[in-house]
Amino acid sequence: MVLELIMERYIDSAEPISSGTIAKTIKDRLSAATIRNVMADLEEQGFLYKPHVVAERIPTYKAYRYYVNSLSLLKLPGKKELIALETMIKPHYSYIEEIMEDASKILASLSKYTSIVVEPKVDTMLFKEVEFVKLSSRTVLAVFVTSSGMVHTRLVNTDEEFDVAMLHSMKAYMNEKFGGMPFYALKQGILEDIKKDRENYSRLLAKIKQTLETIIDEEDVREIYLEGASKIIGVPGFADVERLKGLFQAFEKKEKLLELIDSCLKEEGIHVIIGGESDIKEMSDMSIITSTYRVGEQSFGVLGVIGPIRMNYSKIIPLVTYAANTVTNILTTV
Repeated sequence: MVLELIMERYIDSAEPISSGTIAKTIKDRLSAATIRNVMADLEEQGFLYKPHVVAERIPTYKAYRYYVNSLSLLKLPGKKELIALETMIKPHYSYIEEIMEDASKILASLSKYTSIVVEPKVDTMLFKEVEFVKLSSRTVLAVFVTSSGMVHTRLVNTDEEFDVAMLHSMKAYMNEKFGGMPFYALKQGILEDIKKDRENYSRLLAKIKQTLETIIDEEDVREIYLEGASKIIGVPGFADVERLKGLFQAFEKKEKLLELIDSCLKEEGIHVIIGGESDIKEMSDMSIITSTYRVGEQSFGVLGVIGPIRMNYSKIIPLVTYAANTVTNILTTV
């Protein structure tokens, strides 16, 4: 109980907490002497530390992890937050990218911190259709569309000329045979057809397979929607210019950020990365609260909030959860 109260007061005030402050909060339930002893024990166990030679104490990373793991029966977001998130359901989105952008903007606005939305890995997404556009005698634009509406385009340079009729035939063949198949299986299916040598399709299929490999293998080029990075300015503990500079540089290292966020894909649901649990040095005083959102049966993306380690977890976790559920619901109707 004492540690919980310390966490809540520190999250609210950003000021070191004294035994007197806790005694006033719980009134006559525990004596000031008992609270002092409990706080001393918590310090000895690594849950609290003294920033100066004073009686007040501050929670450690260990305390935050214990506190987050102990949270239960979290409430729904407030009425204002629910209304804002439900506005996403009303617009008719033409492109999935618009959904990602809206989710990122709304999360940043409601949380007052930095939001992040990462699109799903392509290999697990379902292939819907392909379109081939002839740009020149030996250059074709291949447009791959996923079942959720994501579009991936690549230029295909061929060693020989393929006429428009051939491209239309290839399009019809691929859409009919591979529609609804995960992209990783699509690549394997094309490889098997190349081995069967389907007339003069095989050479073009080989080029398409190479193109698919670039789409699937280039995981680091997935789109990351980052909104509200400047909201960290003014947060207690982040007034130092050099510290802010390092943090903004960390946001720009999207490959490291993507690697960290991808670790949240191992299991569905909420994940909380606290301080030093991140491998990104500049974010050692930050926490990341993420949740997976679903695109189809086997494909997942991640969205979340990046904020100071003393952010209000009991408020932000339900917000992120509801945002992820909202995005999932929208993507099932796109």
